Amino acid sequence: MRLVLDNTAMSEIKYNYDREADTLYVSFGRSEHVTGVELADNIQLRLDTGKATKEPPRAVGLTFISFARMLEYHRARPLTISLEALRNLPEDLWQAVMAVLTSPPVSDFLSVGLAIALQVPPLPELTVA
Repeated sequence: MRLVLDNTAMSEIKYNYDREADTLYVSFGRSEHVTGVELADNIQLRLDTGKATKEPPRAVGLTFISFARMLEYHRARPLTISLEALRNLPEDLWQAVMAVLTSPPVSDFLSVGLAIALQVPPLPELTVA
């Protein structure tokens, strides 16, 4: 399947769904300097960090593994993933990934939000005196 959308940042967005592998490939363009970053077990971001060309980072593509199952499971609610694994990235790569995730065309597919989870440290056991 190939779908072309008119986009000011990029002239073509190509979709390729491999039914046998249940994988959706979304391509935003080409680059000779591609870095892959796993956002979740089934979502990978491909980007050009701009290091080699001294250009701003840009998205090259997204890959969704087990796409049909993911759609079926999350049909009635949004897919929420933790980006905690990104904290282990080198600082320059983390900055590039966050810039790409929060800008079109990736932000047209994925929405990055802030979630705060209350982390209560273990409390000491109370003893009765």
